[in-house]
Amino acid sequence: MADRTLVDRRRSEIIEAALEIFAEKGYHAAKIEDIAARLKIGHGTFYRYFKNKLDIFNHVVEDIIARATEFVSDIDPREPDTLEEYREQLELIGDRLFSLFKSYPQISRVLFYEAFGIDDAYMQKRIREIFDLFGDFTAMYLENGVRKGYLRGDLHIRETALAVNAALFEACRRVVSSPDPERAVVIWKETVINLMLEGIKAR
Repeated sequence: MADRTLVDRRRSEIIEAALEIFAEKGYHAAKIEDIAARLKIGHGTFYRYFKNKLDIFNHVVEDIIARATEFVSDIDPREPDTLEEYREQLELIGDRLFSLFKSYPQISRVLFYEAFGIDDAYMQKRIREIFDLFGDFTAMYLENGVRKGYLRGDLHIRETALAVNAALFEACRRVVSSPDPERAVVIWKETVINLMLEGIKAR
């Protein structure tokens, strides 16, 4: 049990260091030596846990997704009964995601820039699956609103969910790079929510 805990802790440390290196240097410029040096470990130690640079990058991306999912996993998409309650829920989701990306700007850099620049079929497929997964999650909120009558009945739910997520992720990316993140959060959150609700609320 102790050995397993030690292995898990070391893997987590390598993933965290790799996230920082990929964000700082970019995927193509980063080297295994950079990650090992950040942790003051030898190359041999690294290769006990991960096969190569692409393997560790895949694990970094999966760790990012797990963090983002955990931040909103306790929010029930079936809960809102009114448009106002849905707005409050959107505010909460936005606050949590903005907080994550603001606290860890490396996540934004890796997920929104580096992952798309890797010429690897599996990675590109995985990125599409991840964005589809977020789309499915957002679609549940929209389906609830349509069913309860506070969102438009003729809504193209799947397409709307993907469009909403694209706006939200762009907002997160912009907030991280803003010289005034606090002000940017307020503006972008208000912009995305107003854009959404004015277009999809029931008439």
